[in-house]
Amino acid sequence: MSRKISVICAPAPKPNPGMASVDFAFYALSRRYGFAEQVTYYQLYTHDELHSRARTGLEREIRTRQSLPFEYRNFRHGLEDILASDRIVFWGDFLHAADYHEAAARRLVKIGLAGSSEEALDRVRDHYFLRNAPAEIWPKVLAFGGNLLFNRVGHYADGSYASQVQQFFQKVGKVWMRDVYSAARVSELRNDYEFSYLGCDGSLLLTSEDLEQLPYNSCYDHVGGGKGHAGIFFGRNKCNPAIMARFARDLCRRLGIKGHWIPWGLSKGFGRMKKKVGRRFSGMEIREYPTPATLGDLQRMLGHCDVVISDTYHVCVNAWRLGVPAVCLGQALVRQPDNINSGNAFAWRDKRQVFYGMHDAMEYYVYIEELADRSWRRKRLEQLVALLQKDPYRQAVSSRIRARAAAVEQLLVQALLPH
Repeated sequence: MSRKISVICAPAPKPNPGMASVDFAFYALSRRYGFAEQVTYYQLYTHDELHSRARTGLEREIRTRQSLPFEYRNFRHGLEDILASDRIVFWGDFLHAADYHEAAARRLVKIGLAGSSEEALDRVRDHYFLRNAPAEIWPKVLAFGGNLLFNRVGHYADGSYASQVQQFFQKVGKVWMRDVYSAARVSELRNDYEFSYLGCDGSLLLTSEDLEQLPYNSCYDHVGGGKGHAGIFFGRNKCNPAIMARFARDLCRRLGIKGHWIPWGLSKGFGRMKKKVGRRFSGMEIREYPTPATLGDLQRMLGHCDVVISDTYHVCVNAWRLGVPAVCLGQALVRQPDNINSGNAFAWRDKRQVFYGMHDAMEYYVYIEELADRSWRRKRLEQLVALLQKDPYRQAVSSRIRARAAAVEQLLVQALLPH
């Protein structure tokens, strides 16, 4: 009798190469260990449901950018099959976070899959917390690479969410969280302080060989390794793009390398950012391509860079995994009620800073606020130039990241496969 492994993934509201790299990592892992045919992937709502009203050109770009060597099935229609699986894996992202549940519920209402916010939130929690699952299924449920980073004190005082998140993490068979804060919270929820619940970001399980399974277009091959290229992408910080563009420009000039725009984001929206950065970064190479970039194209482009400069979490995470040092521009003060990088106003906890802090890479993490003072900006540029010229430092960061990923990969595989 064949086994079945059900993998629950987070649907991206727009094409997101970072989230795609996380999902692809499980597929690649299953190929390496010989159980790919046993795996079925699920999302709460599908690509077709989410983008049914997109214009033809935009829809084509979305499909190209989200192209992976496997399909997602509908979680809402597959719960019975999932519960009958030999393993159930909640894979990555914010699947169990309070704000994420609210956002997913709003999305269900917006695309017409629920009649009210209350109905939608019930549906979200029925699925992500497996609220109606029988007791016997819990030993076969795993959670890997998720986080509770943006949860706040009020969420754990809220009777409905608080009780359900605690029940889920007390019942689930195995847990490895993405970051140290979430791992600490799981220890509290399970009242278990002897075991470490720290894992890693799912994308860190990818290897260079895995990337060969991804389709790519030869038109993106012009960025060559060892030829003095910096990969540039901005689009997540809520600040004047000129601040980031000028800093990247000056850093590239001091390093004696050429900046090249990485087309990480969808042309609609991020296309405007590309133009704004280009105006302030004279000499940065910006090419127009005949076809949208696939995940394979983007990974190859990152791997060919000498350094990456970005404000985007998974751009930096994937670069470090490839052994490419990534200078991340973050924000300490975010004047926004809710932010994709750091959560809710006045409870900011930036996922980028957490990742860099976990791996002793904070010297590569630049706060936008540092750049407001001319003297500190100059000192920061000098510090980064000296740092980026020291290969052993870069290698030490990459080695720490890879060592943890390799260790938790073995624990995950042991939990997935029959002994």
